[in-house]
Amino acid sequence: MSPIPFVNCFEVPAGQEDEFLARWTEVNDYMRAKPGYVGHRLHRSLSPEARFRFVNLAQWDTVEDCQAAHDEGFRRLVSQPGWAGFTSTQAIYQVVHEGTAESARSPHA
Repeated sequence: MSPIPFVNCFEVPAGQEDEFLARWTEVNDYMRAKPGYVGHRLHRSLSPEARFRFVNLAQWDTVEDCQAAHDEGFRRLVSQPGWAGFTSTQAIYQVVHEGTAESARSPHA
């Protein structure tokens, strides 16, 4: 079974990137210790005008693991006053299409 993608897009005001990264790292350390955590990739926009300056793609073994990880300890971390300036939009997704450069060159892809 493939890992479950959890996508979280963050709005971070210009000049507050370091503060966001410090707070995000604290929460990420908490989440990495949770059962079912597979891994993550945090992306930073190269464009300062991007609405979502940071996008995190986390992977979980199951939907239930992801949901369980967003527990009271998680809520306590993200409800700290320092998070007030950072909004996020998140959801659990399902992979419906995948590709690579090599599969694009194959006539049978």
